[in-house]
Amino acid sequence: MAKQPNNSKRLEKQRQEQKALTKVYNIFLFGIAAECYFLLMYNQYVHGTVEQVLTMAAIFTWLGYIGAAAFVGGAIMSLIKTLSPVARRIGHWLLGCGAFFAVSSLIIYNIYPAGTIFLCVLVPVLTVLGLVYYLFQREFFLTTVIMGGSIFTLWVCRKGLGTQNWNTKVTLGAAAVLIGLAALAFVTRQVEKKNGHWIGAPNVRILAPGCPYKLLYLTYLVCFVAIVLAFFFVSTTYYTMWLLGILLFVQAVYYTTKLM
Repeated sequence: MAKQPNNSKRLEKQRQEQKALTKVYNIFLFGIAAECYFLLMYNQYVHGTVEQVLTMAAIFTWLGYIGAAAFVGGAIMSLIKTLSPVARRIGHWLLGCGAFFAVSSLIIYNIYPAGTIFLCVLVPVLTVLGLVYYLFQREFFLTTVIMGGSIFTLWVCRKGLGTQNWNTKVTLGAAAVLIGLAALAFVTRQVEKKNGHWIGAPNVRILAPGCPYKLLYLTYLVCFVAIVLAFFFVSTTYYTMWLLGILLFVQAVYYTTKLM
């Protein structure tokens, strides 16, 4: 009789792991499908002939309308609780697919050609973040977002600081990132005091027990210092980007060993 609770816990753990693996598999497939779609659009819309570009522009217009209609219909079906589970699942699919085609068509059509290039880069980034979220600890997901955002900020600083058109915009953006890092460090400290639970919500766990908070604070500090250095020495951004990339890889190895 004493083994039943242990068996129940083991089965529940296996069920949760299987659910997470299913989500990882779906994210991977959706990421591949979306990237193939945007690469096709890039080939036809950005590097196509004049006739192809005009045809694709008309297609994007209709896809935007159809996507918006599907989004509204899916939202309504998802909110009606009296529908069957199958119908609500169809509503969720319509909601997601509608949002995808409506937003992507709007970006591709109105931001030419940078919009298509942006989406081609964004999809792999979001796919990797989704995989990290479901495969690793939440603190590593947070670290990945922070360091990835900091590397992008340094790249923008390298390209825009000191230029006539972008210097002010890049400076304000980098300053906003610094303020965000400081605010995040403050919130992390409050969460640490609550043993990983959200502020004012003791039942909502944000970070796992045994979270290496010192490593999080070190990550915030390194990113903060790297961006501050970019204000005074733009040439350092090339080296600090590599430094953050190496640090992210080291942390990936560290958190992987914690899963074993």
